[in-house]
Amino acid sequence: MRQKTNIIPASVKAGEKNLLKRFIKSNKKLHALFYRLLRCNRFIFILQNRRCDTEALFKSVEIETTSICNRKCPFCPVAYDNSQKAIMSDEIFNKIITELKELNFKGEIAFSGYGEPLLDEKLEEKVEKIKKELDSSVEIVTNGDFLTYERFKHLISAGVDVFRLSQHDKEPSEQIKILFTNIKKDELKYIIYQTAVEDSITFTNRGGSVPVKTLHPYFCAPMHLIIRSDGNIPLCCNDYYKEINFGNIKEERLIDIWNKPFYRKIRNEIKRGIFNLPICKKCLGI
Repeated sequence: MRQKTNIIPASVKAGEKNLLKRFIKSNKKLHALFYRLLRCNRFIFILQNRRCDTEALFKSVEIETTSICNRKCPFCPVAYDNSQKAIMSDEIFNKIITELKELNFKGEIAFSGYGEPLLDEKLEEKVEKIKKELDSSVEIVTNGDFLTYERFKHLISAGVDVFRLSQHDKEPSEQIKILFTNIKKDELKYIIYQTAVEDSITFTNRGGSVPVKTLHPYFCAPMHLIIRSDGNIPLCCNDYYKEINFGNIKEERLIDIWNKPFYRKIRNEIKRGIFNLPICKKCLGI
């Protein structure tokens, strides 16, 4: 039997429906030039955030249930950091959900960060808890190395709304191939597929912590809350080493951290395209 050469359906690939984006990506030099031009235009970023109310509650939450990752990708700080990694304690996770419930939070919750979420054996339990306690959508960002079809089904049953599946090699891994061989057509709606290698010339440098050829254009989300596996709340998803740390949920309430004057000041500046922090300048190349 002849093996499929393109096992990933076009319908799940991020950006596949955008013809202009596909054309730009087809030429590396054009791709790099396009992103350089975007990065030079702060007006676009400011326009995107013009209706953002930085005094309001955060719109989305990223929970790093584990800082452990099985890969050492050259575009990720994990590849250069040998410090101890760990899975988020039940105490921290439960406190997060309890406080989000008190705040009547209804935004998106993503299991992401610098670890591989599927290495957390209690992930299904955590998804179920979110769906039981909150009216929130749940996204899992994964490299797919441990996403068997059985676990895929279990996580959907637990309440996962979407998997953001990233291919980190030139070709899909064997596990990804097996997954798409077994997955049913009506289950494709749960997957957004993206190829990390394809976009390697426009990655962020993660606050200056990794080398990149061409910096990604402004992509800052002032209303997105990041909670690391140890309970710390850093500046953003690019602040791997927590250079700017606003507090820790083990010691303070989420809402109190979010409403700290310094945190509010930074959010308001970011909204207006003002990046005075050294880490921001390194990240954006300004």
